[in-house]
Amino acid sequence: MERMYAFTDEYGAFGYDLDNPDVSTHFIITAVIVKESELLAYEEGAEAIRKKYYQTGEIKSSKLGPDKHDRRMKILTEIASLPMHLLAVCIDKRGCMDNMNMQGWKHKANFYKFMNNIVHRELRQAFSKLTIVADEMGTSDYMVSFCKYVNAKQDQANLFGEADFQFAESKHDVRIQIADFISGTLARVYDEHKKSEHASQYLAVLKKNISRIEIYPKSYKNYVISESPLAEDYDEDIAKLCFSRAVTYIENNQQNDDPIIKVQVVVLKYLLFRFMNNDTRGYIYTNELIHHLEHTSVNGMSEQAFRTKIIGKLRDKGVIIASSTKGYKIPSKTSELRDFIKHDAKIVFPMLSRLRKCRDLVRLSTVNALDLLDDTEFSELKGYFDSLPDYDNTEVE
Repeated sequence: MERMYAFTDEYGAFGYDLDNPDVSTHFIITAVIVKESELLAYEEGAEAIRKKYYQTGEIKSSKLGPDKHDRRMKILTEIASLPMHLLAVCIDKRGCMDNMNMQGWKHKANFYKFMNNIVHRELRQAFSKLTIVADEMGTSDYMVSFCKYVNAKQDQANLFGEADFQFAESKHDVRIQIADFISGTLARVYDEHKKSEHASQYLAVLKKNISRIEIYPKSYKNYVISESPLAEDYDEDIAKLCFSRAVTYIENNQQNDDPIIKVQVVVLKYLLFRFMNNDTRGYIYTNELIHHLEHTSVNGMSEQAFRTKIIGKLRDKGVIIASSTKGYKIPSKTSELRDFIKHDAKIVFPMLSRLRKCRDLVRLSTVNALDLLDDTEFSELKGYFDSLPDYDNTEVE
């Protein structure tokens, strides 16, 4: 299989003052994908474009203002003729704000780490032989983060298969400059402060080159599990069921004024956010979820109250939430449901055994005059115990 090269650059920066026209509403990372056999043709073609339109300068999208549509279209048309394909990740920062505190995205380092995880995950899943080429000069906060990230990962070959990393100075590397121009052009499509009336034309020109543009965070309506680039190890029927149950609960209860239900919706939205957008789909620790509730009306909720009033009540309403010693998550595979059953079985069965022993001892000592489960409120529990076969009186620790 032929090695592929991914030349990366970005548009936008960290910041959530989104009403400020100088702050981008989106963060866009573009990877220009080129086959090794076409690398020279790509570079020569890019250099010809640079000389034609920028003479001795760099190819930069920012040099073309909104009134330079015709010039942008000419450059874009020539770029589209190069032997390359595009993969772009477009982060809508407005959609991140509801979950920003829980994910730690109010901190720049965490925000950029999330971007890096997504881009590398996307590329690694798409190509088994891949070299990523990034700007080593660190001309932006994000690129500094990117370089640190890939440097930390370079020696971990087992994580990346045959992947490799190279660094180049974008000022003198026209291959990366093409990624800059495309990222800036995509900003004219997606960013609210940059959006152009010609956005559809830009996408039309690049249509044959676009392998995928991934928009994050995902919305409930446009999320398709089987098409998710992050969905690699999942059971489709289980994932669809658990996803739909959670979405239905949110849709039915997000206008409810009950403070506990409001918190249930907040927690469930975050569990779904991680399900749809997180690269590992890992369990979320209980204290992480509780910490976020400091921003709600139930600040200071204990772990026990959280389990019973939030997680327990959601499960009572038919929302499927897996749990383990690592925390909680919306399940995406059968093994996670089994983890949940194992976890709770270790708690439930000893408790039931102790209840049964207590009942039987009292009945024995009173010659059946007193059955602790005769109250109507215990009728279901009594029916369960009465349906069980006889057992020995082995002590329960």
